[in-house]
Amino acid sequence: MMNTTALVIANNKNKKAQLVNHLSATGLFKQIKPLESSAALFQHLKSKRADMVCWAIEGKSKKADWISKLHSDEQWHDLPLIAFAEDQKGLINGFHLGASDSVRVEIDPTELSVRMNRHLERWQRLLELRQSKERLQEMALTDPLTKLGNRATFDMNIKQAAACTQRSGSPYSLLMIDLDHFKNFNDNYGHQTGDSVLRSVADVIRSSARDADICCRYGGEEFAVILPDTQANNAEVLAERIHKQVAKVSRKQPSGRIPITVSIGISCSDRQSDLHPTQLIEEADQALYWAKGNGRNRTETWRQSSITSNAQFSFHSAPQLAFGA
Repeated sequence: MMNTTALVIANNKNKKAQLVNHLSATGLFKQIKPLESSAALFQHLKSKRADMVCWAIEGKSKKADWISKLHSDEQWHDLPLIAFAEDQKGLINGFHLGASDSVRVEIDPTELSVRMNRHLERWQRLLELRQSKERLQEMALTDPLTKLGNRATFDMNIKQAAACTQRSGSPYSLLMIDLDHFKNFNDNYGHQTGDSVLRSVADVIRSSARDADICCRYGGEEFAVILPDTQANNAEVLAERIHKQVAKVSRKQPSGRIPITVSIGISCSDRQSDLHPTQLIEEADQALYWAKGNGRNRTETWRQSSITSNAQFSFHSAPQLAFGA
């Protein structure tokens, strides 16, 4: 028996029971669930599996709004819909209403089994193709090392955030985050250690951000976080949280290793500023440059035409060694 679920809809209880018996006899379904109405169908589909919907054509029905609703849903528009009818007119009506197939209620059991199996096989192939497509899309938008969004994800989401701000007037902020002295990790401990540090910082950024924030690896040892509906002062709260969590990661390193710290630049835009995403990125980069120049392991925020310094974040007992950027 395949791990499949069939949903059965019929107004008449006897017909509903008859359909359940027919489907059970095929041996193709692990679960056959009778439903009271089409509303119950959509309630089921919100959270549970379905591989086929079977319903009894009753009377001279010329309209089935629930089928149109199902076809309009991207997830379910290819779900097999099998109409069961008493006569030829009912069979034709089933197709007119949008059924994938129409069969007589008194169909030969062997024929029913073969036809149901063909529909299930086609549905399974569609599911596998959909899953493959989703995996490819995820791979195209994900950085393989850190599992954060990649540069393509960043470019797409920064444009969407800007468009949303233009419509609603709600501000959005950007954090540009750069690992301090990262070249020295690779030079002194090897690229595997460097990759481990990148993954650790990525995990910190992911766990520190909100669900609505978009966390990306911008390139190399630089990360970016897009914060929708966020003022600069709230972005600074996230920056402080990242500094504190990175400090905890650094303290877990082997003794004598270069401390892990990050420098962060912040910029913010709202509808009134009419700030293009490219300019917002440039301002966050400039703020990051100032954070590097002012001692690293700190956050700087771009405010209008000048940069104001936040309090320095320094949570490491290790000395601040004079390495390069």
